[in-house]
Amino acid sequence: MIKWFCILLIFEQLLAQDFHVTIDEIEEEINKKKIYYGSTVRIEHQTSKYFLHSHLVSYGSGSGQQSVTGMQADHDYNSLWTIKECYNQPLKKYDDQIKCGDCIRLEHMLTNRNLHSHPHQAPFSGNQEVSAYGDNGNGDTSDDWILECIDNKNGDHFQASMWFYLKHKLTQKYLRSNKKDNFNQRNCGYHCPIEGQLEISAQSTKNADAKWKIHSGLFYQQPQQIEDDYEQDGRHCNTYGQCDDIDDDEFETVVQKDL
Repeated sequence: MIKWFCILLIFEQLLAQDFHVTIDEIEEEINKKKIYYGSTVRIEHQTSKYFLHSHLVSYGSGSGQQSVTGMQADHDYNSLWTIKECYNQPLKKYDDQIKCGDCIRLEHMLTNRNLHSHPHQAPFSGNQEVSAYGDNGNGDTSDDWILECIDNKNGDHFQASMWFYLKHKLTQKYLRSNKKDNFNQRNCGYHCPIEGQLEISAQSTKNADAKWKIHSGLFYQQPQQIEDDYEQDGRHCNTYGQCDDIDDDEFETVVQKDL
């Protein structure tokens, strides 16, 4: 699985450098993607341009659970999250498209813990703490988030181009960040493992601090439909050159013509 992410994450740079495709063109293609359950994504914060991130570093206060932060680098595997159905809900398949208003969970790809919130205080802002919780993707109802699309109504198919809020289902608070809430030597000490990263917390209000967007990732897509069948020499053929009442020698000839 990680091999595919490696291919995906360097794809931008390879295209831009070797094939003269710009980052803007790649972003435009990503924005067209409809997002399906099972997709693993990198989520970008609107105002800071940092990415939702976690790692095997626990909070030194509050719950003491695995910390969730904002990370500036856009190539870190610890910023990848898999979208799945809510706690104790029927399993979603890879061809189930996510819709605005859906209840979802985000599972951290490398540690298999879910994005989580609860009534503990975040380190700096005084907002509600956000952590990563669970074991092998199993957690509880505090892992559930409502996907609120900002410019689209509930029931619309969710696409990578859409800005959204993530509302914590149990506490009704919104995932947020701000550059002023950053970990540094003054508040985190020397050799701080998360120095330069941002606090991620949950707040009551919907504002610019709470806006997020899909930046990139591994997107599951529905199979493309095969082109319509066609007629050749008065016989019905499919796109592979296979025709009704045709022997092997004729089939070879049709395939060669088709190529």
